Amino acid sequence: MTKVIFFFVLLLATKYANGGGGFTFDEYYYQTYGGNHLSVLDNGNEVQLLMDQSTGAGFSSKREFGSGYFGINMKIPDKNSTGINTSFYLISVPVGQPVGGVKHYEIDIEFLGTNGNPHIISTNVFVNDFGAKEQLFHLWFDPTMDFHKYAILWNHHQIVWFVDETPIRVWKNISNLGVGFPTVPMHLEASIWNPDWLGSVDWAQGPFIAYYRRFPIHGCRHAGSNPQKCYSETYYWNQKHYCQLSPDQEKKLQEMRKIYMFEDYCNDPYKKGQECLLNQ
Repeated sequence: MTKVIFFFVLLLATKYANGGGGFTFDEYYYQTYGGNHLSVLDNGNEVQLLMDQSTGAGFSSKREFGSGYFGINMKIPDKNSTGINTSFYLISVPVGQPVGGVKHYEIDIEFLGTNGNPHIISTNVFVNDFGAKEQLFHLWFDPTMDFHKYAILWNHHQIVWFVDETPIRVWKNISNLGVGFPTVPMHLEASIWNPDWLGSVDWAQGPFIAYYRRFPIHGCRHAGSNPQKCYSETYYWNQKHYCQLSPDQEKKLQEMRKIYMFEDYCNDPYKKGQECLLNQ
């Protein structure tokens, strides 16, 4: 009974935060580029993004948010996907506007293509246009074989990255100590593309296809004139339970980082900041 009540409350919170409606792709997102390289499948319950030598594809949320719990289910390209980036992220820069030279904020989940196992997930944060805060993990499953849930919790207290509800990284709001923290409106984007920094692509392996499912967004629509409303405990993700990890979550976080994290900007003396001492 408790689980049923919780689901009902969660459903109401989702509808309240987003203005009601259904649960399909078109309710929450729209295509940003790629033409016929984006396909809406299963009556709007699944989207396919295709990457070949001509272009990739992407989509964006229809609204901007000031806090929330943002999750989506993904299955990433198989084969040798070296050079291919499959992503899901929050960003403050308007769609279509170049990032360079803009004071922007961003919270990233990115899959870095490989020629097989191990599969790599990258997390990153941009604050005031400063990034290079990557932490990379080997996944403990094959993300090309089935759908898995990837999520970002963002409230006034912390950012948490989750894989199948397991926390793998935390960025605490310690702005009182001079560490940047996103407080501006951000929207969601997802894409498949081939950035130069990932190396060359073997196009003979293509096309590369990523799949996305479960589109409802649990987010507070940014009010513009009153951003403080997105810190209200009316939204479940701002309540006390979500201000910090539970003891069990903290234990799991440390296990995941010890076993699966293989690259951390905090180990680079030229990149690490004081947040590295407080976000471990």
